[in-house]
Amino acid sequence: MAGSREYEVEGIVVRHAVVGERDRIVTLFTAEEGKLALVARGALRPGSTLGPRVDMLSHGRFRCVRRRSLDLIAEAVTLDSFGRLKSDLWRMSCALYLAELTDASTAEGSPNRTLFDLLLAAMSRMDSGECDDRLLRVFELQLLESLGFCPSLRRCVNCGAELRPVENGLSATLGGALCPVCMPGCPDARPLSVDALKVMRYWLSHPLDAACRVRVDVALGSELEGHTFSFSRWLLQKELKSREWLSRLRTEASLTTPGGASTIARRVESE
Repeated sequence: MAGSREYEVEGIVVRHAVVGERDRIVTLFTAEEGKLALVARGALRPGSTLGPRVDMLSHGRFRCVRRRSLDLIAEAVTLDSFGRLKSDLWRMSCALYLAELTDASTAEGSPNRTLFDLLLAAMSRMDSGECDDRLLRVFELQLLESLGFCPSLRRCVNCGAELRPVENGLSATLGGALCPVCMPGCPDARPLSVDALKVMRYWLSHPLDAACRVRVDVALGSELEGHTFSFSRWLLQKELKSREWLSRLRTEASLTTPGGASTIARRVESE
């Protein structure tokens, strides 16, 4: 109805903050409106039915009311709480990283259905138990594409020459690949192997599930992580706390002795 104060969105909770003793400010990334900051009144009240439905990473439908200040969540229905994902430290940490990355990369009120579908697909895949570095790298690269910051991977961004199957370069500041002739003139260019170029092209031309089936060894995975990280850092101009936490988890895992558990795992279990 024209002029109605109420509207409904489908969204995923990507951030929240406490306001006063009982309320939350909830940031949703929605299918219809992009990112929205809303008030969940009484969400922290004991016995609140709204509270669990606006937990971090929850996917739901939200009936909202327009106000002069932040809009209000009047009612919420959970579509998926991603309970299995949240029961695993690594998968939950990865999902929080994707949520923070989505939040930091987008402005409020800018619809992006492609990115919403990507985030939902990634979280659903994590909830089913499939979560490795490939998923994170594919998400990072396809997020850049959905925002219009996709690296140019067909021709040299400096001279326009078609890239040959040799080691080229990749520059975040110039927005794409550089041929061997132009690469030395760009300070931030990173070596781009033939295999990395092929994988990145494949990831950009296929949906998430198909992209995550590409086999990547440790060395290639490390190279791909460096490339996607350089572009994400250039876009955000800041470091993400959730990414630092993932790095810490990896370090802890590498220090775990056979048959033992990392110090982080022991600490989480004891809390």
